[in-house]
Amino acid sequence: MGNQTSNPQENEPEDEFAKFDGIDTLGYRVLGVQPNSPASAAGLVSFLDFLVGCNGEMLLGSGEGLEEGEEYDDIDFPGVLRDNVGKELELLVHNIKSNS
Repeated sequence: MGNQTSNPQENEPEDEFAKFDGIDTLGYRVLGVQPNSPASAAGLVSFLDFLVGCNGEMLLGSGEGLEEGEEYDDIDFPGVLRDNVGKELELLVHNIKSNS
């Protein structure tokens, strides 16, 4: 409080996005939700929701066992959708408004 200024960047890493190097896809933005669709029933929100995981796996890959400079093995999400037409999928959704 008072006249002191704070610098929130003091404790941040030098490049906060460096951890995402080599990642092609972090997620897919929900651009539209049709009325009476499974997306609508699930409560997805256009433009604010991002699909970031599917069936217990992050779309950007886990990064486990990667050596420095190696690329993530991203999940082929469009392929997963094609292979599971008519089946139920468990999606992990991030909402940018609530940051949850």
